[in-house]
Amino acid sequence: MSTLTVQNIQGSSSSGNKIQVASGHVLNAPGHILQTVQGVKTDTFTSNSQTNFVDIGLSVAITPSSASSKVLVSYRVCTSVVVGGYSCALILVRGSTNIALGDADGNRVRVTTFAQSSSASAAGYVVYYQTADFLDSPNTTSATTYKLTARGWNSSAGSFYINRSEQDGNTANFTRGISTITAMEIAQ
Repeated sequence: MSTLTVQNIQGSSSSGNKIQVASGHVLNAPGHILQTVQGVKTDTFTSNSQTNFVDIGLSVAITPSSASSKVLVSYRVCTSVVVGGYSCALILVRGSTNIALGDADGNRVRVTTFAQSSSASAAGYVVYYQTADFLDSPNTTSATTYKLTARGWNSSAGSFYINRSEQDGNTANFTRGISTITAMEIAQ
């Protein structure tokens, strides 16, 4: 292997001053973002699942250009729960594997993020944005899907809601939210 050392590289004016990497080739610049993809959910989702984590319909797929790449996954999910101390937990999943979890400790449930309502009556109008960033090492050049699963807590009444508040009247007092998940390939 040989090394080419130069002081400056620039694209020609005919190429719009861009330096292009030929198809099928990769320019490796450690720490740089190679690609960014995003999944968006604007519709609502409701579940009263209290034991199983269910797919909320928010995902993103990315195909790393190198097996050594890291993938920075970020999400922002609009959640709401039943008034009275009920909760909603989210788990970040790669393929079918739960990732970005807290430590195992007794019977406690390992999750990525968690939000709990207050007991105040106005809590039914409130949404809670759950957010997280996780630098993953998928070690693959195959298409990789990241998604979010969720479950409620505390009783059969403990439903959770995505992109809406628990109280959801058709007036200007209520809102609709948006949830996103973003994956960025980071060169190593």
